Amino acid sequence: MKQGLIILTYQARSPYLKPEPCNKLKTTICEEIHGGKAAMLFIGLYLVAFGIGGIKGSLPTLGAEQFDEDDPKGRKQRSTFFNYFVFCLSFGGLIAVTLVLWIEDNVGWQWGFGISTISIFLSIIIFSSGSCFYRCKVPKGSPLTTMFKVILGAILNVSKTESKQSHNIANPTQSPYPLLPTYTIEQQGVNNNGLETPNPSQSRGFLNHAIEKKPAFKSLKCSVQEVEDVKIMLHILPIFACTIILNCCLAQLSTFSVQQAATMNTNIGPFKVPPASLPVFPIIFLMILAPLYDL
Repeated sequence: MKQGLIILTYQARSPYLKPEPCNKLKTTICEEIHGGKAAMLFIGLYLVAFGIGGIKGSLPTLGAEQFDEDDPKGRKQRSTFFNYFVFCLSFGGLIAVTLVLWIEDNVGWQWGFGISTISIFLSIIIFSSGSCFYRCKVPKGSPLTTMFKVILGAILNVSKTESKQSHNIANPTQSPYPLLPTYTIEQQGVNNNGLETPNPSQSRGFLNHAIEKKPAFKSLKCSVQEVEDVKIMLHILPIFACTIILNCCLAQLSTFSVQQAATMNTNIGPFKVPPASLPVFPIIFLMILAPLYDL
């Protein structure tokens, strides 16, 4: 992310990397950026986008790991963390669409990008200074790999059961009794060491087939915990689907709404509100509601 901001700051500072300034009287058409200048601009924008995606995906989860989920007090503190995390994000957004935006419009874009770049460097230093105190869980593989393994194992085991049932129907003398579902020792509650193991829940029972029999391939061997983790992931998919609509609405604040505001009269008395400052209203509401939600 910082590399992208450095590129954008340098391009906004150097007159050789910008198109010719537009005629304020609008007697000529503004020159469109192209060639190497356009490539540099888009490289900077894409680097910033990749950096933001990484921060949004990792920072909240790292903060949540600092609290003990087995302790009721820890769960309460984790909920408080998320509320004030949203508050701090909104506060940063408030500064961005007011102070930084005013500097960009009245002083220069290079100053706006420069402030953002310096802020990123300071945040890295502050974040790194406390790294020795963080609680970090050691990664144990990708959750997507576990999900595909459990689902594929369940499908293959069901296919083997149906194939065996069809074979016994075609040869009734080999199996005079109806087939009973087979279960491994682990599902009955005892593992190879003679210790009790938790039985899988009955929700999403289809996935339990992944641990009922010997897997078709050694790499598809699943544990009860892995099956339960996949069930949890499937349970939260509807919640994830709902956030798609929410993010579509949020994306309008920085795109369509700003374009509409550019065609409107944004004067409030003697003060002219920049069109890009329009998202300030939902940001203020978030800053008000986040602490109230924690009460």
